[in-house]
Amino acid sequence: MHNTKRAVVLVHYDRDDMVDAYLYTYIKALQAVSSHLVFVSTAKLSHTDIKTLQIDCDEVIVRDNVGYDFMSYKAGLESFDYTVYDEVLLCNDSVYGPLYPMQNLFDTMQNIQCDFWGVTDNMDMGYHIQSYFLLFKKSVVSSSIFKRFWENVKVLDKKDDIIAQYEVGLSQLLMQHQFIPAVSTQFQPTRLQKLSIFLRKFTPKKIVRKVSSLLTGKAKIVRIGKINTTHYFWKELLLSGKVPFIKIELLRDNPMDVKIEDYQHIIQKVSNYDTNLIKNHLQRMRKKP
Repeated sequence: MHNTKRAVVLVHYDRDDMVDAYLYTYIKALQAVSSHLVFVSTAKLSHTDIKTLQIDCDEVIVRDNVGYDFMSYKAGLESFDYTVYDEVLLCNDSVYGPLYPMQNLFDTMQNIQCDFWGVTDNMDMGYHIQSYFLLFKKSVVSSSIFKRFWENVKVLDKKDDIIAQYEVGLSQLLMQHQFIPAVSTQFQPTRLQKLSIFLRKFTPKKIVRKVSSLLTGKAKIVRIGKINTTHYFWKELLLSGKVPFIKIELLRDNPMDVKIEDYQHIIQKVSNYDTNLIKNHLQRMRKKP
């Protein structure tokens, strides 16, 4: 049993108003590493689902479907006194996993000098730890900065505004107050990998303009375009980064048009995770509602 007193808020939405089997696997893994687990859903869950959730969750909250994840995180944090915990983890249902034991992740980060951490980071709209898995240590949890941030979270209608103000905004706010961020994976795309993404993403006219700025030293190759590593480098993250998750959006929509046909084979190389959970969920998601 873990010694760290850790509270977890897991947030959920499902268009069919159910809790999918893949998520129960995640819930059980989170329950094993938490002292207090809160499940917050914006789906119209059945009484049976709620009763099942209560087996592993200390609290189950069903709220109106407004404000996306950050309003759900806020509702979860408001349901208990999070300041008495050593760590607070916020996570959502946008990933399949864990593909590696959850405790490995916490063991990896135990000796890293930081105040908050996640699995992956991102440069879109500004540097931030991606909020599908975001952990805060005592230094942050007990701060007035953290408290005030959540007091000021309100319903925003546009997803981009939520990302800018809350996902990016939270990391930026904490960093401005000298709190140190970290990520569990050390995988970094090479310059060649970034250039190949750049060549795929831009039209010839844009490429000429970008290359020109590179050659004149007005731009750095590391800042070319927006690179979501959880999509472009999912395979490297799993194999060398030991990242315990794979994004649902990647397998369901593949918005970056990357090679994903071998995802089951790759997962089975590193994990005993039941890939039928993924197949069944994707099959349901591909049916028209």
